[in-house]
Amino acid sequence: MNNHLLSKLAVSGIQNNKKTVFPYIGVSAITVMLFEILRAMIHSRYIINDGVPAFYGANYIVIFLMIGSAAVAFFSAIFLFYGNQFVMKSRKKEIGLYGILGLSKKHVTVVLLIESLIEALASIGLGIIGGAFLNKLMVMFLYRLTHQQPAKGFEFPVAAFVETFVFFMAMFALCLIYNLFTVRVGKPIELLKSENTGEKEPKVKGVLLVVGIVCLVLGYYIALSTEGTFEAMGNLMKSIALVMIATYALFVAGSIFVLKLLKKNKKYYFKTKNFISISNLLFRMKHNAVGLASICILSTGVILLMVCSGALMALGEQNINSMFKQDIMIRTYGDSDSLSEDYCMNVIEKAFNATGIETDDISYREYVTTSCPAETNKLLPVENKSDMYDFEHMRVVYFMTLDNYNHYVGTNEKLNAGEVLRYSSIDKFECDDVVSIFGKDYVEKNKIDKDSIENIFDPTMTLFSKEVIVVSNEDVMKQMSEDSGFYGEEGKSIYMGFDTDEKITDSQLEVFSNVINTDFGIYTDVMYKEQQRSYFYGILGGAFFVGIFLAILFLIETVMIIYYKQMSEGFEDQKRFKILSNAGLTEKEVKQAIRNQVRIIFFLPVITAIVHMLVASKILRLFMNMLVIVDTPTFFLATLVVCLIFVGVYTLVYKLTSKQYYNIVYGAEADEKSIKGNRNYNNNSNYSQCDWV
Repeated sequence: MNNHLLSKLAVSGIQNNKKTVFPYIGVSAITVMLFEILRAMIHSRYIINDGVPAFYGANYIVIFLMIGSAAVAFFSAIFLFYGNQFVMKSRKKEIGLYGILGLSKKHVTVVLLIESLIEALASIGLGIIGGAFLNKLMVMFLYRLTHQQPAKGFEFPVAAFVETFVFFMAMFALCLIYNLFTVRVGKPIELLKSENTGEKEPKVKGVLLVVGIVCLVLGYYIALSTEGTFEAMGNLMKSIALVMIATYALFVAGSIFVLKLLKKNKKYYFKTKNFISISNLLFRMKHNAVGLASICILSTGVILLMVCSGALMALGEQNINSMFKQDIMIRTYGDSDSLSEDYCMNVIEKAFNATGIETDDISYREYVTTSCPAETNKLLPVENKSDMYDFEHMRVVYFMTLDNYNHYVGTNEKLNAGEVLRYSSIDKFECDDVVSIFGKDYVEKNKIDKDSIENIFDPTMTLFSKEVIVVSNEDVMKQMSEDSGFYGEEGKSIYMGFDTDEKITDSQLEVFSNVINTDFGIYTDVMYKEQQRSYFYGILGGAFFVGIFLAILFLIETVMIIYYKQMSEGFEDQKRFKILSNAGLTEKEVKQAIRNQVRIIFFLPVITAIVHMLVASKILRLFMNMLVIVDTPTFFLATLVVCLIFVGVYTLVYKLTSKQYYNIVYGAEADEKSIKGNRNYNNNSNYSQCDWV
């Protein structure tokens, strides 16, 4: 048999199965496009130009893009194999017919090779072309997210093209190997009869049911019982893994168990609509439980990613203003003799004269800082270095003398021996409570006015709880510093900050920093709020950008699974509907039963996904505290908005795919007849022929 005939068979095979092959090519092309865009941006000169970041925070964005491209590659491989399996499942009968007509396995191999090559080139070609056109648009979108000026010019990174082409050609090659193995193992007669194999009612898989329940309880317990940020870092992935296992196990075994219980309820089961629905659902869940669980997991992923990304961006400016109270913040460390308030002010004045920066007010704070583990109302001394790695209980402590506090705040507080003023970001206490500080008990005479001293908090220490302790004099503060242990070194920290009406240029900031660093020494850090804003949005923008890409990928694959599931169920239900009609059930009764089971199958994954998200909200907020200060109302508002949008999109997708399902079950001619019959039927009742779709 010549290659020309085999090529025609391959092309005709694709055309005859266009309802399954074309969506597969389309979804594959979009997947290729997403991967190509991410790889192109990694190599883009608009982000990293000759090894130099194009803007503040660009190096962090590249890290996020690399993580995102790896995630897209991983999930793309899974989805390509899933789509390929469905395409092959619908073609087994046709391939079996090839064998009956005399084609050898070698000839079938050539046909499948040509088909795979056409699918691969079409998917990769369309994906790369789409990625090339959208790449500049995505760069502009990223620049908008990170508050950068629009970039000019167009580029096509060759490295990204090569990486994309090689990776996806390898994926399609693996799919081809799987297809060839399936065909060579099977016999033509078996392939022809694959759709007519008899089925037994599914049995409850007891072990899998128990595993699902145990994993779900453990996963939910971990998510709800987690209290600290560092605890959340370790527990989040454990919780996600357990809930994923539980979702698959309970959809496969739990759904059959519940349906079996309903079947045993004779009063409920032996009603026409319930009898048909439960009987059909038992067989549907047997075949589609894994697909429904996958839809649930992907839906959870989409909601989770969009909630995190949306909340991060919504909290951006709020976090900038919380962490950087003033336009310029200077922190330095030194011994008590070399640093005085007059000396520090003279250095600042010198820097002002060198740069032309002007300000009306300069904040000055002098304190001693240390880190230590803690319990409720108890600060513990550091006894060994390992204590400093107990991040779950770590606190940053700022000590200040009473004279300095009164001077900074403008109060006239007084303290007796054994009394302190205190602020704690985590402990709730009342005046006259007792706090243990490094083994000694002190009475908390009053709470500190947080607003007047909160600019001393180091914004890089957002992960740790904070304490401010005001003591009666220098001697007490020095003794506390020594008692703190490993990090209780003698010395003091200085904070200076000011606001300015005019934007500071890069050259001014460089000169200002040089003067400050020269006079204060190497332990000095100068932070400019606008510069930190660029870093901040660089990190958040990169995370948000990659989160959107992954959410789009998951949403697309969710649509693909719903579409293929509708197609698969349509072919399976086609014969069942015919049998039910022949058994004497009216069309209205059949459609009522089908409408009920369609609603169950439709709502089950998305409702479960929303429940997963709500349970995960606590541990997710704690995890996000590593990046930003999470405002609970903003987080839950983002959750509500994302859930509503997702349910709307999900419903729209399902309605669109249901039309395809309807056409498969009834056929085009039957569809026309049903529409005509529906017009006559509606003259006598309000029932709509197509309500169940």
